[in-house]
Amino acid sequence: MAISIELNGIADLELKKEMEGIIRDCIGDRPMEEDWRVWIRASLDHCRVTVEGPNPTRERIFFDDIRALPEKIRNWLESYPFR
Repeated sequence: MAISIELNGIADLELKKEMEGIIRDCIGDRPMEEDWRVWIRASLDHCRVTVEGPNPTRERIFFDDIRALPEKIRNWLESYPFR
């Protein structure tokens, strides 16, 4: 399985690593033929997260503090599991 994660507008490397780990955990083990693409685009007042896989594309805009994003993203993705 291929997972491509693009993080834009986030300078904190630890935060990027944490978000990437959460996304990989939430997607879980998937068949090798599946192709996943994730975009996280942060700006001054919001962050847009897009997850595209074999299921319908999921997208959400978060208006929370950037430090709260990992937990917010986890809660969002776990509320509608990919499995």
